[in-house]
Amino acid sequence: MKMNRTLLSSLQALAILAVPALPQNAKANSQDQTVWAQDKSDITPDANVTYGKLPNGMKYILMPNQDPPGRVSMRLHIAAGSLMEREDQRGVAHFLEHMVFNGSKHFPDSSQLIPKMQRLGIAFGAHANAYTSFDETVYMLDLPNNEEDTLQLGFDVMRDFGDGAFLRNEEIEKERGVILAEKTSRDSVQMRLMEQQFNSLLPDAKLAKRFPIGTEEIIKSAPRSAFTDFYEQFYVPERMTFIYVGDFDVKKAEQRIIKNFGSMKQPAKAGKSPDLGKVSKNHGFRTLVLGDKEVATTDITLLALKPFTAKPDTVTTRGEKLPFALANAIIDRRFSLLAKKEKATISKGGSFKESLFDFVEMGGLSVDAKNHQWQAALPVLEQEFRRAMEHGFTESELAEAKANLVNYYERQVKAAPSRKTPTLASSLAKHVHKNAVFSTPEDDLKILNANLEKITPETCHEAFKSFWSTQDVTLVLTTNTKPEKEDIEMLKLYEKSQNVAVKAPEKKASVSFGYTDFGPTGTIEKQTHVKDLDITQLHFHNGCRCNLKKTDFTKNSVSMTARVGPGKLTMPRDQSGLDMFASATLIAGGLGKHSSDDLRSILAGKNAGVSFSVTDDAFVLSGATTPDDLELQLQLLCAYLTDPGLRPEAERLFKAQLPKLYSQLKHTQAGAQQKIDAYLHGNDPRFVIPTEDKARKLSLDDVKQWVLPSLKQDPLELSIIGDFDQETLIPILSRTIGALPQRKVDKPAYDKERTLDKRPEPPTTKRYTFESRIPTGAAMVVWKGPGLGSGDIKATRRMGVLSSILSNRMREKIREELGEAYSPYSGFQSEAAYKDLGYLLAVSPGKPEQSERVGKIILEIGQKLASKGATEDELNRALTPKLSMLKKTLRENSYWLGTVMSQSQEQPYRLDWARQRDQDYASITLEEINALAKKYLSETNAYRFEIIPENPGQNPGQSPEKP
Repeated sequence: MKMNRTLLSSLQALAILAVPALPQNAKANSQDQTVWAQDKSDITPDANVTYGKLPNGMKYILMPNQDPPGRVSMRLHIAAGSLMEREDQRGVAHFLEHMVFNGSKHFPDSSQLIPKMQRLGIAFGAHANAYTSFDETVYMLDLPNNEEDTLQLGFDVMRDFGDGAFLRNEEIEKERGVILAEKTSRDSVQMRLMEQQFNSLLPDAKLAKRFPIGTEEIIKSAPRSAFTDFYEQFYVPERMTFIYVGDFDVKKAEQRIIKNFGSMKQPAKAGKSPDLGKVSKNHGFRTLVLGDKEVATTDITLLALKPFTAKPDTVTTRGEKLPFALANAIIDRRFSLLAKKEKATISKGGSFKESLFDFVEMGGLSVDAKNHQWQAALPVLEQEFRRAMEHGFTESELAEAKANLVNYYERQVKAAPSRKTPTLASSLAKHVHKNAVFSTPEDDLKILNANLEKITPETCHEAFKSFWSTQDVTLVLTTNTKPEKEDIEMLKLYEKSQNVAVKAPEKKASVSFGYTDFGPTGTIEKQTHVKDLDITQLHFHNGCRCNLKKTDFTKNSVSMTARVGPGKLTMPRDQSGLDMFASATLIAGGLGKHSSDDLRSILAGKNAGVSFSVTDDAFVLSGATTPDDLELQLQLLCAYLTDPGLRPEAERLFKAQLPKLYSQLKHTQAGAQQKIDAYLHGNDPRFVIPTEDKARKLSLDDVKQWVLPSLKQDPLELSIIGDFDQETLIPILSRTIGALPQRKVDKPAYDKERTLDKRPEPPTTKRYTFESRIPTGAAMVVWKGPGLGSGDIKATRRMGVLSSILSNRMREKIREELGEAYSPYSGFQSEAAYKDLGYLLAVSPGKPEQSERVGKIILEIGQKLASKGATEDELNRALTPKLSMLKKTLRENSYWLGTVMSQSQEQPYRLDWARQRDQDYASITLEEINALAKKYLSETNAYRFEIIPENPGQNPGQSPEKP
């Protein structure tokens, strides 16, 4: 398992955020808990934030914010996680996060809290959630309004989380199955190998022995005292910070916090931060080999681990981090170029440096070996590392990296007025965790620019050499074969590569963007303003159509989507996977005048980029930009419409990733789920993933024949939303989209292509398997439902509400009563591109041996809904959070662009859908829901699927560490 950004992302999924580290024998969260980061800094904190501390030691942060209006967000940050556990408590910190929801002072009935939230419009999961890391636990509430009942519930919940949980024996016993199910759902070969890697690299550290999910033995048997001990010792005011952001009066909010949390008691003997052990030193150059046939990619990582002393967050310390970060950005760029070469031996590569859990600093370079041939990839890793060590970096490389960094910070400044309340609350929690100053984006940019002025290629080179001036380096190989003598071979190849001379990096000449003139300026034939939705519709003389909506929802941001042609509808039936291949290669192939790598340099520091995808009924080009770069963005989009390059490196990159893709399909549930999707579509070739051999036979000529004619001549509808000036934008559109060659106006009906002839009829039971030793499976039930192809949106909306009711019943039965699953869920999917194609699906991940039983339970839940119907309270608990979310989406560009605008001229009835949406949802009756349940949720209308591994139980292999 490589220790690169992919692995760090996996680790941070457990740990949420990497934080500044401390020296050997560090104490977890041993930074001074009685002061704020700004008390030891020369950085000015955001003046809009109020900081306070109660007499009991609890801290609080207040930040008024009116986006969205009338809403508030709460975070309770507790500076304690799995690192604080005793050996007999492994997993208790995370288990406790579950238990505080299961009976407390204000909500004594364990089944009471979630329904109360739902009745107030708070969706469990979406608005109420929590996470446990190695060194923190965070509880999150996003309240749909600031009305008194809602606020009181929020404050009661947060207080109970802090010191009001009952932790009853019977509730602990009930929850054990849920925790075990969560552990099962998170299990993977990658996770197991990562644990092995940490044990090998950090044998004297507590970190490797305190993964938050814990051990099965402790989860099954920990007594109540293990929970109460942790709760009483670490859920204490001095470790707590309450964060409150949103639409409120600061003085009143502060008084409420004092009243709500002031009576909490700080115990005389609170739990102490543990000794985290030490980072191993003086081991010299060593190798580590991890192997398992289920590993999707073979990768090699050069890794250095160091103890790291925490420093205050100051202007100087922020500047000290920049040279190495920029050096790593340059190395990432070099690997990207190497992976595209004709005879490349790597499919990708990267570099990283992170500080983890107040303990260890970790840096490295990593490459993925093409076709698992690590012997050929290893010299690339070694020589690129040595090239940086010996020759450093060029002015042009640094200029590009700097430009991209400055551009990011400038975007934050311009977007600051529209920062959303939940985002700000989570950001403040992360700053508490990092012990960092929450400064304004304007000050962040000033600090960045002041520090960047001092950075040269030489300073980056020195920073890189300084970090790597150690003999304690580990070469890690993760491969899909059982480890044998690879460690010896690795060392020999590495030493051999060290004898190859490396040249200094070549200097690149700057290139100008070559797509600024698309012909005579276009004229508008028709301009219409849809007044009630505030959407402007344009018809250009060349057949192009545009939809424009100016908003202030996200400052300095403009998003666009262009839909062209028929998409997957016309994909050749003898070329399964061509949609996947086209989606991966069209942008990666660059333009006729510029390769994709040239474009990265040309666009450095700019906000312009295009993505391409093949959807069921259109080819889609999308992008996001800023008002300043709006013309460049439209020029880039038009360039891909008129002159896509489809260069050979795009095909090489795609095919280099195929072993990884097909390994994942073979060894994870993803492969089984894809087969189920194909089955439900009648195994229509457009929905089938081809064999790897057939995928390798796809060519860029196939893309040219299928996609390019559509891009150049088929009907085009472009939708743009965001922070723009319409009087400025329309002339830009006339010079770009409006200047394109004439194209077709009306899209054919494609009636034949919209028909799936061989769809299976229920009832059906099928089992799908995948090759894996990881004992995780799933039960799935799918009921046929109404399709959206006919334009009947009302049925689709009501089926969505029905699926929420079904989800609640599944949670109550399968999770809370039986403890068989961590996150059973239900949802409704209706595909507009095909006739009468809709499904209500219910999924419950869990133990493979329970897949059949749980699947039958889901059928029973559905059948009971069909025969006896739902209750008014169930409808209210499903519908109220939905209505709350609908209100929120009215201030989201993504809703307007994706749901309302993008097809509004091709399908004008979508505008009526938007007009009637909220009123229609509010009018939904129990009779309507129960009628749909009766019609669709019977066992005779269901497909039941079991997804199980073929070889669960066996552990992945590992070779011993050798010097």
